[in-house]
Amino acid sequence: MPTDEPAREAPGPAHTAPTAPGGEGRGIGHYVRLIVLAVGLGIAGALAAHLFRAGLEHASHAMFGSGQDITLVFSNLPWYVRVALPALGGAIAGAILARARQREQAAGVVSEYLETIDGRIGRIPVVPSLLRCLSSFFSIVSGGSIGKEGAMVQLSATAGSVLCARMPGLRGHEFRLAVAMAATGGLAAVYHTPLAAAIFVAEIAFGGIELRRTGYLFTAAVASAWVTSTMEPFTPLYSLPAHTFGVSAASVLGVGALGLAAGLAGAAFLWCTRQARAGFARLHRSLVVRMTLGGLIVGLITLAAPDVTGNGFAPIERLLTAGTLETSLLLLLALKVAATAATVGSGAVGGLFTPSLLIGALAGGACAPLAAQLFGLQDGVLLGILGMAAALSATTQAPLMSTLMVFEMTQEPAFVFPLMIATAAAYAVSQLFRQPGAYEVMARHRARYERRSRLSDALVSGVMRAPGALAPVTASPREAAQLGLAQKKRFVFVVDDATRFVGAIWTNDLLARAEDIPAPALRELALDDFPIVYAGQRVLDVWQIVVESPAERTPVLSDPVERRVVGIVQKSDLLRRAGELFV
Repeated sequence: MPTDEPAREAPGPAHTAPTAPGGEGRGIGHYVRLIVLAVGLGIAGALAAHLFRAGLEHASHAMFGSGQDITLVFSNLPWYVRVALPALGGAIAGAILARARQREQAAGVVSEYLETIDGRIGRIPVVPSLLRCLSSFFSIVSGGSIGKEGAMVQLSATAGSVLCARMPGLRGHEFRLAVAMAATGGLAAVYHTPLAAAIFVAEIAFGGIELRRTGYLFTAAVASAWVTSTMEPFTPLYSLPAHTFGVSAASVLGVGALGLAAGLAGAAFLWCTRQARAGFARLHRSLVVRMTLGGLIVGLITLAAPDVTGNGFAPIERLLTAGTLETSLLLLLALKVAATAATVGSGAVGGLFTPSLLIGALAGGACAPLAAQLFGLQDGVLLGILGMAAALSATTQAPLMSTLMVFEMTQEPAFVFPLMIATAAAYAVSQLFRQPGAYEVMARHRARYERRSRLSDALVSGVMRAPGALAPVTASPREAAQLGLAQKKRFVFVVDDATRFVGAIWTNDLLARAEDIPAPALRELALDDFPIVYAGQRVLDVWQIVVESPAERTPVLSDPVERRVVGIVQKSDLLRRAGELFV
């Protein structure tokens, strides 16, 4: 029997449209359950982050007999220890990371928590993830130029994944949301920035701020802040005296120029990191060899500037407090970029978050004399803070999160307005140079957004196919039935002499009436209320008509007046386009 093929998606991985967190139409009990879960996961994420940091502190005490920042520790070490320690740490970290990658390749998975939240993998594989965190631990404690936050949040997300893996009914989007809540708790504990932590996960991990989902992330962040406050003073990372910002044409232009400069530094930092990855990959196949060499490069750089070690927190604090550092700001900027590129490029696991902050602070500080001369901006601390946010905006390509993050780190209300200007300018620079951000997931979010935008603007004329053979209204039922059988379609479309749409007839009805004498006219048999669309309509506006049509094909007419058949839209084509939106 001739039939229109049922609508099917194109071959490939199955993707379903995400549903709203908490689900549409679900009761208050389900909402309360997720809120309670957010509290628990926020606390678990915070505890995991604190556990990692405590481990680093104990290791530092055991190795150096001091709890000082790694930059201060390195400045007091003999030159040969400065050179050898990062290389040794890189070798150990490389051996551990190689083992993690072997496990990932054997299982066909990756351990990145952002991949789980994005739906690329079902859950975080525990052992490879823990090995990655351990590898990062050795890179950090041995003086690698890398952030602590990457491994801390990874550990928090892994804890959330393990806790939720056996919870009944927690699958799909809600499971990914649970992992995101744990990651939010970890990030909020790291920086004492609950609002920015929630926005980071919403903007970077999920690709946008969805209000119902954000409520759960806020809850996790608040729970994390509470448990952190019971363990240590929950104060801003950088305690600064009160500042003012006078809004004027000169000050706004100066802040914009500073944002462009710091954004350029951030974009150059990302470019150097990518070039280093490519260079190390060509240099040697062994991850251990590459990471040892990367550590050796960092060790040699520390002979000139110990401040390149670690994540950069202490140098930022000294720069904001004293206004200067032992090394020239421009020189330290270049050396920090080189050291971080060597660490990350060789394969080390860790964050680019805090290195970006230091690079931005150095760029802002270096621009201070010029900003004072050209725009009258005399506040060096303000310029350093704005540089931090601008560089972070360029590297993460998340200006909202960058603004909130640096604001919460200082809790200085006067900074908010200039932060908005600087982060917007830096984001523009990153887009101008077409630099992908530090997080690969952002490129996928952007690609999905572009596909959705194209679909939103697409017209039916852009997706329709040729109409194929049409039955003239003067044909007999037998002739029309033969046309339907030849095309293997359930419906035959009938047109008049000017190809105006008359209606559609079931092929089975035509077969049943083929022998009638006298033969009925096709106009009498045609369904004149058959679903149709017009070439000038938007695809989104006709989506429901096409999907609910009884046929695989929906006729496309020229306009409501002439109603000439100019093509057909296939249900499978629209469903294939819908599937592409979630890849």
